[in-house]
Amino acid sequence: MKRIFTPAIIILFGLMLISQNIQAATDTLSCTIFNYQTASAGCDVYVIYTGNAPSSATYHWHFGGGVIVSGSGPGPYYIRWDTVGYKTITLTVNYNSDSCYAANWIHIVPTPTVYNVTGGGSYPSGGSGVHIYLSGSQTNYTYSLYLNNGSSSVASATGTGSQIDFGLFTAAGVYKAKAKVDSSSISCLVNMADSAIVTISGYVPSQAICVVSYDTTHQKNKITYYKTAGQHLSHYNIYRETYEYNIFTKIGEVPYLNPNYYIDTTSYPLIMSYKYYITGTDTLGNESQPSPYHTSVHLEVSPGVFGFNLIWNAYQGCTYLFCRIHRKISNGPWETIDSVASDIISYTDPYFSSEEAYYFIEVVRYYTCQTFKSTDEDIFTSNIGYSKPLGIVENTDNHILVYPNPAKQTLHILLPKSTGIYKLGIYSVDGNKLGEMNLALPENILDISNLPSGLYFVRISGDQAVSVMKILKE
Repeated sequence: MKRIFTPAIIILFGLMLISQNIQAATDTLSCTIFNYQTASAGCDVYVIYTGNAPSSATYHWHFGGGVIVSGSGPGPYYIRWDTVGYKTITLTVNYNSDSCYAANWIHIVPTPTVYNVTGGGSYPSGGSGVHIYLSGSQTNYTYSLYLNNGSSSVASATGTGSQIDFGLFTAAGVYKAKAKVDSSSISCLVNMADSAIVTISGYVPSQAICVVSYDTTHQKNKITYYKTAGQHLSHYNIYRETYEYNIFTKIGEVPYLNPNYYIDTTSYPLIMSYKYYITGTDTLGNESQPSPYHTSVHLEVSPGVFGFNLIWNAYQGCTYLFCRIHRKISNGPWETIDSVASDIISYTDPYFSSEEAYYFIEVVRYYTCQTFKSTDEDIFTSNIGYSKPLGIVENTDNHILVYPNPAKQTLHILLPKSTGIYKLGIYSVDGNKLGEMNLALPENILDISNLPSGLYFVRISGDQAVSVMKILKE
């Protein structure tokens, strides 16, 4: 009997065949592996499965003696081979009832030989620059040049087995080189030896302040700045804003070989905020342009009906995350009581006490301020602000008189001509008691010649009243 196929049957049969082919293609596992073909011994090499199996499949890897640094399942993996030669990477994937197999090879070569960076030097401003070289090279290795430890290279060259000339360079700074196998990952970079320094005659690069902070030892502002090698600097110049807006005067110099900070002994951080910039002067007497300025944080504390009120100015000179607020009551320990966003400049501490309260603001920046020949600075603070609760007066209404203020050698204390016992205590701005004595009636003289210059608190207590006064020692 002859069968006759209608067009509809033919179309249906064709769709079934297409569906079967698609299903077959979908169900067929593919095993493909990506890895670099060449890498250095001891280098972490990127390896990953690139087939169509899901992550739930079973993956059996063999890395030819390589050590798994990290990775699982389909990857990615980081593998390290410590011996040179050709290594085989194999993979078997099992999923449901299907499986596939793949094999790749990688050539592990010796770590790049370390050569010396040479060249550099000084050239006149506006000139064509100076050459920088690498004393040798190896074929199939790539050599890159970096300026001032930057993350991106400023030049690169493929090794020829001979010296490399990276070309002419005009940017002032310190140049260093790194090497890797052509096809290897960035983690395989090897530092070359030495460096080349480029300077411009008659030109000194701009310098930069790290932070301006309150130094508790000196009770003064401390200006910490970055120090960069290779600029032939003689010294750094510290400038501070005068009473006229944006008019600065030079207040000091720091020799280049000294630690990279300056204590502004003429500052009074408890009274006001200060603005600074620095410059650098080279051995020929050329001075750089001013750095961006930094403004210190000045904190004021006053008693309120509901505790203590704090107000401060925002730090200027760097971006920061937030501020921590620290408090100490009388001679107690410092404690962190709260944190506020960087755009907040006031705070009320609802703390009730019959004793004096001390505060300071700690600025927490986005990144550590790394400096040369000094410890890193990752926090900086305001002055230490002080107040006492309402009800304890700070004036002479109780007929107690302390003079002169400011004082250099001695303080005179006059007491009411009445009976009673009076006691005097002298405190640093952070609340530490420096001394205590009983007072006679009616006049007393206190020798303060052994105290460093700065601000102090004098607390006089008697039968009827307590008086706390700020005293400035010159």
